[in-house]
Amino acid sequence: MVISSILDEYKLTAKILYEKNMLNLGIGSISLKLENDKMIINNHNKSIFEEDFCKIVHINKKDLSWKETSSDIDIHARIYKTISYAKTIMNVFPLNIITYSLEHTYFKPIDYLGKQILDKVKIIEIDDVQKWEENKDFIISKNLQEKNIVIIRGFGVFIIARDIKEAIKKAIILENSATIFIKQPSLKLKMEN
Repeated sequence: MVISSILDEYKLTAKILYEKNMLNLGIGSISLKLENDKMIINNHNKSIFEEDFCKIVHINKKDLSWKETSSDIDIHARIYKTISYAKTIMNVFPLNIITYSLEHTYFKPIDYLGKQILDKVKIIEIDDVQKWEENKDFIISKNLQEKNIVIIRGFGVFIIARDIKEAIKKAIILENSATIFIKQPSLKLKMEN
């Protein structure tokens, strides 16, 4: 696959996430691993409609180009270095799963597709903001080694996958499953008891 078609697929995915309100200007991140040492990642505070929305950077070489990219770049780089099969990483903000995360310690879908694709997903807590900021790349990477999705209470979701289509599929199923769960209060009560 040539770089231009990879970039087209990347930008299409970003547009879909934008339309689903999971990725926006300065909110969220998406990256694709190109080879052992390079990734495409979105630029900081750039709209998906701008030409310079994303950039190709080295994973193992922190240089000036990193400063222009998403503030999540350290997290993405650590994940690529520690999880060899990760080829796509998303940090998305699906509203319903974030809302659900405020009162729960895990998410267990009640719909068929959610059960089949996601199963039970851990929700991690940010107890100490300073420690979180210092260690978030390690914490997120560690949790993603156990499960390809991690929900961060009141913040967002990190997803890793072997390709970009698998990652976006998980993001959409996760949000749809949360929407179904939230709209079924009687089922919610049964699940908590």
